[in-house]
Amino acid sequence: MIRVKQNAESDLIKKARKSLEAVLSKVPFVEIKKMRSNVRIDNKEIDLIFEVLVSGKLVDFIVEVKSQGEPRLVRVAVAQFQTYLQDYPDSYGILVAPYLSDASRQICKEAGIGCIDLAGNAFLSFKNIYIDRSGIPNPFRVKRISKSLFSPKSSRILRVLLSDPTKRWYVEEMSREASISIGLVSRVKQALLANEWVKEEKKRFYLVKPEEPLNEWLMNYSYTRNLSFSFYSGLSEDQLEAAIRKESEKRNWRYGLALFSGARKVAPFVRFLRFFTYIDADIEEIANALQLKKVDSGPNVTLLKPYDEGVFYGLQEINGINVVSDLQLYLDLKGFKGRGEEAAQAIFEQRLKPKW
Repeated sequence: MIRVKQNAESDLIKKARKSLEAVLSKVPFVEIKKMRSNVRIDNKEIDLIFEVLVSGKLVDFIVEVKSQGEPRLVRVAVAQFQTYLQDYPDSYGILVAPYLSDASRQICKEAGIGCIDLAGNAFLSFKNIYIDRSGIPNPFRVKRISKSLFSPKSSRILRVLLSDPTKRWYVEEMSREASISIGLVSRVKQALLANEWVKEEKKRFYLVKPEEPLNEWLMNYSYTRNLSFSFYSGLSEDQLEAAIRKESEKRNWRYGLALFSGARKVAPFVRFLRFFTYIDADIEEIANALQLKKVDSGPNVTLLKPYDEGVFYGLQEINGINVVSDLQLYLDLKGFKGRGEEAAQAIFEQRLKPKW
């Protein structure tokens, strides 16, 4: 186990060295003279030291390689650099990680530290060297982030936080509110802290950067996670709303208008000739109760069986009709082809953003 870990660290340092060499090779007045790895100085071990000629003057690039690049960990690395650089007066610190977000790169910039990630983003500002390359997406996103934060149960925490970003939560309170275990809340909280999306004060945590986790969630979400069933009905949208409310109350079904059907209730913006609703019940029973017909083409009703009960968190009643939360509407519409993104933006500007 120890050998596997050591091999992984060694491999990461090799990749970091190659990435830095590739960046520096493109600067005509920079020449790498010597490179040393795992350098021990006064009980400190520095991952890499590049001795470099910059316009004919010899300087040292002190390189620290980290396996993760979350903002919270980057701040720790920046603090380490301060001690290293004291021993090298004419030197420049460079942090390398598999991926560094905009927030992590900004921390390095403010500290006067360079940074490079294995995705290809880079920031170097030293003497007459200036490189600022960003916008390359995270190739490790699915492996590293989605499992910890955006799985069905874990994402319930984001639903709660995004519904009221100013509220502070104890772990136990969040566990009850999101209907998940205390252990899962603790693990997700640590991941959120590492990304600096939440802060913690007196054992209570709260959201500080709503748009960042929401944008990450969008990258890991699709409404097609839900089971989708399409039908045809001769009823108008208003008639379908009344029918599904009546049958749901009679049979104790849980439902909530979704996508464009929900959007027209909360932020009238765009019409779409199809009725959408989430419903947690037997689909065949629903179809029979509403007299929906299965068709091969031209459906105008879509019933969505939710992939997780979190879909119904924040359910809102508008003029007697249940509609899923503004957050759920936004998530679903953002990835819907056609005019979905347009409708999603209207909900964001009119309903979500004002609460933040």
